[in-house]
Amino acid sequence: MSTTPHTVSDLADVDRRLTRLEDIHAIEQLKYRYAAYCDDNYDPDGIASCFVEDGRWVVDGEGGSMVGHEEIKTHFRALSGKISWALHHVLNPRVELSDDGQRATGTFYLLCLCTIESVDNPAEKDPVILTIRYTDQFVKRDGSWYFQELLGKTHQVSNWEQGWVKQPLRG
Repeated sequence: MSTTPHTVSDLADVDRRLTRLEDIHAIEQLKYRYAAYCDDNYDPDGIASCFVEDGRWVVDGEGGSMVGHEEIKTHFRALSGKISWALHHVLNPRVELSDDGQRATGTFYLLCLCTIESVDNPAEKDPVILTIRYTDQFVKRDGSWYFQELLGKTHQVSNWEQGWVKQPLRG
């Protein structure tokens, strides 16, 4: 059995492919780290650290539109008062890297169980299930990945007792 020596071109291709896989993994880990900060009482500093300085956080429904670390931190400080507990399950990651490997788009789904202040009486809490589809933009800076934009489209927000059939979108 003969073996052919690897050429510089072969090794460069392996290096390129390995870097691509590592970048995809790093982006997925960034998304999971973001979710963990959300589950940690919406840690504003942790969440903001996932974004570039001028990053955008845009989610409809309970969310809003924030630009930059300070707006993101302010939003999540307030959100932690309305949502006293949450467990974010990030599912079905699909990451597409740009040709130069410095930008990426990621699509993810969220299944979140949470305790939210009641719409009818903020002193009361509701058990809620919500789902969101994220289409996020990422950028690589100094060898690390960050959100340039987190964009979430809410599918449904339903009280646990009602479910998504009887209460397809909580207003």
